[in-house]
Amino acid sequence: MNIKFKSNFTILVAGGTGGHIYPAIAILDEIKKTNKVIFITDKRGYGFLKDKKELLNRSNFEILTLDGVSPFKKGFVNKFKFLYFFLRSFIKLIFFYYNYKPNSQIGFGGYTTILPCLIGKLVFKIEYFIHEQNAIMGRANKILEPYASKVFIPFDKIIPVKYINKRIFSGTPIREEIKSIKIKKRNINKLNILVFGGSLGSEFFSVSLVNSFINLEPKVKNKLQIFHQVINSKIKKVKQLYKINNVISEVKSFFPNIEKYYKNTDLIICRAGGSTIAELLHLKIPCIIIPLKNSMDNHQEVNSKIIIKNKLGWVINENDFKSNTFIKIIEDIITKNLYLEKIKFNLEQYKNKNDIEKKHKSSNEIIKNVLFKKIIKIDKNDNQYT
Repeated sequence: MNIKFKSNFTILVAGGTGGHIYPAIAILDEIKKTNKVIFITDKRGYGFLKDKKELLNRSNFEILTLDGVSPFKKGFVNKFKFLYFFLRSFIKLIFFYYNYKPNSQIGFGGYTTILPCLIGKLVFKIEYFIHEQNAIMGRANKILEPYASKVFIPFDKIIPVKYINKRIFSGTPIREEIKSIKIKKRNINKLNILVFGGSLGSEFFSVSLVNSFINLEPKVKNKLQIFHQVINSKIKKVKQLYKINNVISEVKSFFPNIEKYYKNTDLIICRAGGSTIAELLHLKIPCIIIPLKNSMDNHQEVNSKIIIKNKLGWVINENDFKSNTFIKIIEDIITKNLYLEKIKFNLEQYKNKNDIEKKHKSSNEIIKNVLFKKIIKIDKNDNQYT
């Protein structure tokens, strides 16, 4: 382990999915110019970070990767792998914290965060904070919350309702490349639709949604431009289907620079991951949400309730998906532009309300201020800061 600095630095820890990594990167962007940072993640997380080449060359930034598999996977082989990697990571981290002295650390969810936070706190007395992206707290954060100094939450209330005095309504941090986006004004003669189903894609999004799009009326299809993420095995077939049915499209297995697509999008069809919801709300883009039906603790369905409650888009349960209903939504959007305008108005109202509750501070700023002790006071009655 060859880290250039041994003290006075901050640790960011995140599991390897985009939902955990992206909020951590947002905070990294906020603090990297003035603070030394070590980012602890797994091999999947490293895949997200290695694309940020400007970071890898900085003298005040290092990455520490841990091997591991989820402790929640079933089967003897997975349990054995977890135990093996757990012991390896435990020894690696003991040596790390013995030799290197961070000022503080913050975890962003995922099983990878458990060991660093607990070893740092319980063995070496290094305080940690955690951020939760979902309306139902993830399993790793449930383990970490009792020992955390403060807990940042995405909405004003999340489940379970515990440790209220620790919780701060911060919202979810937004990456710099997303914050800087200026959404282009819609051409009423065209509807640009961005479809994505998470970093690994989705069988449902690659089949059922495609079949619905190609069965639209020709006059509606002529007004569509679809940017569609599908799983690798379906790319060729989806491209052929769109071409045969005269649908203008761009089909990929992953959109690495999704900000480029956000900029030109009128409607997004996606899952209900916490970070995705946060980006849509920040950008005020109308959406059709289809929650992942087997998400951990059903958190995506609970996340999507904010869309229903505030009339910020449509939510369709995957098990109840009917092509005719979906087709009617798309056709109504094309023929009744008022629908999108009304949703955009609701999104503006929702953002204004949230800004007031957060004292017009960004999520990034709130977390940075608490992390570096720049906060003056936490109001324990309503989990706000002043």
